[in-house]
Amino acid sequence: MDAPSAARPLTGVRALIVEDEFLLALMLEEELNAAGCTIAHTVGDLTKARAAARLADFDVALLDVNLAGELVYPFADELVQAGIPFVFMSGYGISNFPERFLDSPRVAKPYEASELIREIFRSLGKTMGGS
Repeated sequence: MDAPSAARPLTGVRALIVEDEFLLALMLEEELNAAGCTIAHTVGDLTKARAAARLADFDVALLDVNLAGELVYPFADELVQAGIPFVFMSGYGISNFPERFLDSPRVAKPYEASELIREIFRSLGKTMGGS
């Protein structure tokens, strides 16, 4: 595994993307790849997310909160139980989050790539530029 560099801070990180909007998922894949991240899976619903999670070949999950009307919180609970870090991605304000997730890493849509990378590091328990 290569060491992360400033230009590719997510080198060595494998991500599961759970996003129901195809173009947003594609953009997210491109941004993460540019930052050195490997995309383990990209899925658009909870059934496929659960199937991907059973493979457990990723380090962090990026979770769109609303998947075509289905909220991602039950899946986030499963990730918590499994000890898998995640970052919520949402257009909803913090007041719409369940209390148990108020301190979870999250980015507001539309997000800046640097903000997303910072929250991925936070979810992994790391700081930018080190561990």
